[in-house]
Amino acid sequence: MREMNGKQYKIYAIIVTWNAMRHSWIDRCLHSLQASTVMVTPIVIDNCSTDDTRRHVPSAYPDVVWLPQDINLGFGQANNVGFRYAIEHDADYVLLLNQDAAIQPRTLSLLLAQSDGKSLMSPLHLNGDGTDLDLNFAKNTVVLSGSATDYVFRLRNEQGRFETGEICAACWLMPVRMLKEIGGFNPLFFQYGEDNNYYDRMLFHNIKTYLVPAAEMWHDRKIYGNKEIYDNKLIRRTILLAACDINSSFFSAIKEIAWQLKNCYVKKLPRREYVTGTFFKELVWLMFHLKDIIISRKKEKTTGIHWIYPQK
Repeated sequence: MREMNGKQYKIYAIIVTWNAMRHSWIDRCLHSLQASTVMVTPIVIDNCSTDDTRRHVPSAYPDVVWLPQDINLGFGQANNVGFRYAIEHDADYVLLLNQDAAIQPRTLSLLLAQSDGKSLMSPLHLNGDGTDLDLNFAKNTVVLSGSATDYVFRLRNEQGRFETGEICAACWLMPVRMLKEIGGFNPLFFQYGEDNNYYDRMLFHNIKTYLVPAAEMWHDRKIYGNKEIYDNKLIRRTILLAACDINSSFFSAIKEIAWQLKNCYVKKLPRREYVTGTFFKELVWLMFHLKDIIISRKKEKTTGIHWIYPQK
């Protein structure tokens, strides 16, 4: 429990791990939470790591809530396990933090000071040594918001908050009120794309995203945490995001899918991939899951703790 501005907040940090011993990622991540000026309880959900993560974390960090899984749930669904635990233990906020990321000691304090208790809050996303912007953050959040990268980087010493567009879920401070209003991550997304889909839902339900540039998170990666996994399902993820976007009609989504496939992918695919089935395989997958997508669109237009509890 932590008191800020005369109020007491119970905060859980949710960290999904998979082979997190690389580069001492999990140690760096958990040490940063221990050094935080705001008390936070880490919840570690392990997705069947094959390295020493499953022995090391509960042994070295006995105060961590340790939730190992029997199968790899994927990023979104593992986070939903953490959401469920936090809600059931009366949390006020949850901090989503990647296993390869670390916050600075005052990050949570700065985010809480700017939070209105209903919006998504994010720190500035920097690279692994804090010397520049994280490449994904610079490529997507900064450029798409119409700002210059060097301008945003200079904001790191500015106070206050700035409303922004979509920010990668590597570090989100989420009020539990938000989770109870629109739920957790959509199970149709296994890894990558779940935060894009969540942002689409936030837009639909008029939930804002704020960047607090004085708060910092350092992310030890180049642009994507696992580029092989990111690239592997790129076509599927793109058409699935379009199909699930509740800010567009389903007819508009179909038109968007057709445009994406024609202009972004079909022309870039080697002829042999197009002929041997990469293109058609993803269309077949989409059609096979059409019922799930329609149910998803209807559910996400309503409020409630969707996806966090399987039966709801």
